[in-house]
Amino acid sequence: MDSFFIENEVKIDLLTKAYTKESILAYASFLIEKEQPFTFVMLNLDNFTYIKDTFGSEIAHKVLNDVSGEIRGIIEEQGVLGRGGEDEFYIIFKGLTEYDSLWSVCHTILVKINELQLPEIAEQTLTLTIGLSRYPDNAETTEDLQTCAEKALYRGKTKGRNCFVIYIPEKHANIIPKDEKQRALGAMSLHSNVFRFLTANDDLRMGIITLFNFISSYFEVDHLCIQTEKKICMQKIHPLSKTKDFRYIRHDLIHSNMNKLTEVLYISDIKNLIRAHHDELYRVLAEQGISSTCFCEISYRNEVYGMLRADMTCSENETRMWRYSEMDLLLTAAKTIALILHYTGRKIDNL
Repeated sequence: MDSFFIENEVKIDLLTKAYTKESILAYASFLIEKEQPFTFVMLNLDNFTYIKDTFGSEIAHKVLNDVSGEIRGIIEEQGVLGRGGEDEFYIIFKGLTEYDSLWSVCHTILVKINELQLPEIAEQTLTLTIGLSRYPDNAETTEDLQTCAEKALYRGKTKGRNCFVIYIPEKHANIIPKDEKQRALGAMSLHSNVFRFLTANDDLRMGIITLFNFISSYFEVDHLCIQTEKKICMQKIHPLSKTKDFRYIRHDLIHSNMNKLTEVLYISDIKNLIRAHHDELYRVLAEQGISSTCFCEISYRNEVYGMLRADMTCSENETRMWRYSEMDLLLTAAKTIALILHYTGRKIDNL
């Protein structure tokens, strides 16, 4: 046991059994004072807000506890784990700063968390995004190490999440992570664009095409389309999509798996469908090279016009997790289209 934990009063987070944020930061300052090299790690669960909103706080807390236990089991005597915020954790690896070793342990963490199966959220794949900085290579104060790790974490989020980024000054020094206010303003701007594109003129079809071009470019979505009960009416395929052969998917397969409260079907990893025994939907998606997908019902009151569909295509060892804000934007688009169709008396097939 490191002398710091013997000589100092440290506190444990009651929920996750990890050290508290104050204790882990004090440990980092202790190592800096002793001039002992170490790596400072920030990591958080991707789409934790979605899990909490969908399954409730009790299950969300169980997820945090299970994830914490899994990580502590992986790092064992290599490092110590702390909890920063709701779904944010810290790791300090004393004496471990070599790139390949850090790559290996972070890769193990990602794989083990991806494989973690919790019955309470059976169809969800858990993923983490991780940012790392090193003392004394990257910074010489605890605060600056946090800043570097946060920049690396932010880069991982913008890459698509479910990854780790080791801070390199030449690549990451100029990154400016957005604070809560900036993220809120950005979200408002994105939603404003949805309404602006769709209501710019009376040509709703052109508005949808403009919106699809924007979402495809901004979020790097491989495929966007609108489906009626019989066919795909309009679509946008990203130039970098790994496949171009996107086909109609039966609505009964979608509705049987859809969240009835949100009217959204989100599948982060189609392999989860096998574990949930939804073999037919898995086969249909796999045949089109789709790795993750999101369907939002285009409906107003009791009238259903179709589905807004967004697909990602990744290689076998990749996973693209949808940001909560992305799904929220897609749902806003679907409901806005439905509202316009209702008050204009039009149908998607006639656009």
